[in-house]
Amino acid sequence: MMKIDELKALLQNKYREFFQSIEDISRDDQNNESLCSSPFVCLAFDNAIQDLASKKGEDALKSPDLLHIQDNQLLFVEFKNGKIDKKERQSLRLKAIEGPFIGLYEMIKEHDPSISFHDIVKIDKVYYVVYNEEKNPQKRTAGLQRHLEGQQIRFSLKKYKGTFMKDVKTICATVFLESVVSKWK
Repeated sequence: MMKIDELKALLQNKYREFFQSIEDISRDDQNNESLCSSPFVCLAFDNAIQDLASKKGEDALKSPDLLHIQDNQLLFVEFKNGKIDKKERQSLRLKAIEGPFIGLYEMIKEHDPSISFHDIVKIDKVYYVVYNEEKNPQKRTAGLQRHLEGQQIRFSLKKYKGTFMKDVKTICATVFLESVVSKWK
């Protein structure tokens, strides 16, 4: 089984051209703005998946925008600067499965044939959906109640927590930068 440090080294060595700042990874090309302004560098996972599919002449898988490895976990992040409607919620669910499992397996298998799909499945994964709070507001009273009850998982992603993912978090960009990225190494 591949150790997490070996996985991190493989990605840094074989996919180094896809390491970018969070600001660049979270850029919304339609509006020419970044959802998160941070110089912290991570793997632009979706770009790497797209590139691999292009080289193989295949359709690209749906995958999260970013991958960061920390504390023996794979942290996948999808940035959503626009309104998240029903179609987008379906896409978010697909991105939680295809990229972190099939896509990551294909990326690693390209460079380490000894890896098994089971090795990928066994690694703890966390899926973050970082959204634009202004375009995806909550009712204040409902938000307060959920705060008192614990963190809410939005966008029909709750069923992935404890199944495919160790955890799922749906948070606004400000909270992501202040509470998550600030702790990354």
